[in-house]
Amino acid sequence: MEFKKTTLKDIAQKAGVSLSTVHKALYDKPGISERVKNEIVGIATSMGYKTNYVASSLKRKPIRIAVVIPLPDLGPNRYFYQDIWKGLRQFKPQAAEFNVEFLEFGFSGSIEQLPKKLEEIYRSCADDIAGLITVATESPAVSYFIDRLIQKNTAVVLLCSDLPQSERLCCVRAQDAMAGGLAAELLHRFTAGQGKIAVAAGDPLNPSHYLNVDGFQTYLSKYAPQMEVIRIYNDNAPQQLYQEVRQLLEQDEEITGLYSCNARNTLPLCRAARDTPSNRKPHIIGSDLFRENEEFLLQNTLQAIIYKNPIKMAFLACQTIFNYLVKNEFPRKENVYVFPTIVLKSNLSHYTNELSFLQNE
Repeated sequence: MEFKKTTLKDIAQKAGVSLSTVHKALYDKPGISERVKNEIVGIATSMGYKTNYVASSLKRKPIRIAVVIPLPDLGPNRYFYQDIWKGLRQFKPQAAEFNVEFLEFGFSGSIEQLPKKLEEIYRSCADDIAGLITVATESPAVSYFIDRLIQKNTAVVLLCSDLPQSERLCCVRAQDAMAGGLAAELLHRFTAGQGKIAVAAGDPLNPSHYLNVDGFQTYLSKYAPQMEVIRIYNDNAPQQLYQEVRQLLEQDEEITGLYSCNARNTLPLCRAARDTPSNRKPHIIGSDLFRENEEFLLQNTLQAIIYKNPIKMAFLACQTIFNYLVKNEFPRKENVYVFPTIVLKSNLSHYTNELSFLQNE
């Protein structure tokens, strides 16, 4: 039995409007109200009508989406953001077929540069962009310029950490509390619940970091309350963190485990443990995949890595904003989670293709 294909005329008859009004609604043309457009789109969807997005995209001017993310330079940003950029660029060819352009506004240096970059975007091209993908920090200036862009009808998708008080479409992020819980469970098992654990807790104002550490602490408080957790907050000075961890290991023989909640602090922990003379080496859990982490895992300095898959996070952020701007599809949830996985030596080869390597260091 063949089913009749839904046409624009069918939709017009059911909606009680003209063919011209249906065309304007489905192809996002001016001349009708938002309420009427949404009603027609809903009727078309219920009738199984599929817009020819390729054909419609050729008739309109390009949709431009700004990407404001730290660059994966030779500093600490390279450990995480190089894979964020990889995920973004994997989606770009697919979007180009629909006349959608991703404009890259990367910036060097620390995340403190973000407000200045968002201000630059707002003042120079706010009227030319339909969407924005960026990271979020709990900075009033970041919130201010994101809100100003949203007021100009810019669709915003946040990466890694959220600003729920803003009217962003959604946030695509790792399940950070779960990542911390996985690390705590592994160290609980590796240490048999004995001793103390030192945690490189990153930036206390970064939601991704403090949610991760809270997940770590929550697990141990429930299943191993006898284990003391020592938090070290030092996110932007790897050499200082290295010295601090070495001193801690030399002075306190009860340290049986180390954990870094983010990528950049994993290496100082590993190097400090490697360089501290002791017959008893702590068990170490690191975060994310890159060349040095792989080497430390193969050398048994790292016992495991919590992989949050930034490539997938970035790809999903692009896909989400693309579906909204091109297909009028709203995200199903305000937080789109990527769930962390555990990488050991035995399954490292499975993730080899996910690893990012710098050509020149």
